[in-house]
Amino acid sequence: MKTNNNLNSRFSVSQRKAAWIAGISLLLMALVAGFSYGYVQSSLVVKGDAEATVANLSTSISLFRAGVLGWLLIFFLDIVVAWALYLFFKEANQRLSLLTACFRLAYTALLGVAIMNLISVLNLLDEGLMMAPEMVRYQVVFYLNAFEGGWSMGLVIFGIHLLLLGYLLLQSKYAHTVWGILLVLAGLSYLFVHGIKLLFPDLDQLATIEMVLSLPMAVGEIGFAFWLLIRGGGREGRPHRAAIF
Repeated sequence: MKTNNNLNSRFSVSQRKAAWIAGISLLLMALVAGFSYGYVQSSLVVKGDAEATVANLSTSISLFRAGVLGWLLIFFLDIVVAWALYLFFKEANQRLSLLTACFRLAYTALLGVAIMNLISVLNLLDEGLMMAPEMVRYQVVFYLNAFEGGWSMGLVIFGIHLLLLGYLLLQSKYAHTVWGILLVLAGLSYLFVHGIKLLFPDLDQLATIEMVLSLPMAVGEIGFAFWLLIRGGGREGRPHRAAIF
């Protein structure tokens, strides 16, 4: 019995360590997403111009491959965050913490399926010389659109995850209520933006709506990540209520 207790204590993760793991992973994900989506895809993919998109991808295939590797890293980090946040909140409400983690894992599973479409684009570019150019362009656009659609579907579920996470933070009283409210606003923004993307993909105002609501989405997630790093779990790994940070 004593040996089992020693093993449990050796491999257990304190609330403070869980906060560190989650915070670092969230910030790293933000950086990688800024590269893979904000830089690579936005600079190589030209919406409405399949020929230009294929030309960009063909001449910058190494950059596109790096972007895909970035997505795979995001996929892995999302699993780590789901686990770390579950450990962080389980003492406050184990059932709700588990449900919140499950929604993040469901989003991650859809992200994984979406990433497979980007890998299919890489395979097409590698073997494209054996196919007619028109067929290559058609399939590349098809897989890129499938990635966007699958990712948006996943981000609707991710929005629900953030709603639950915000409620969990408010209920636990670990931090000032502002962080819980910001996470709830971020979750509502994800639900609204990506719900519209799925239902009305050709809406003219979609880009404007996404740009406006990107602020609460970013502030809620990144702010919470910094809070986890600085104050999450308290100095001795115990729950506490912070002033603002």
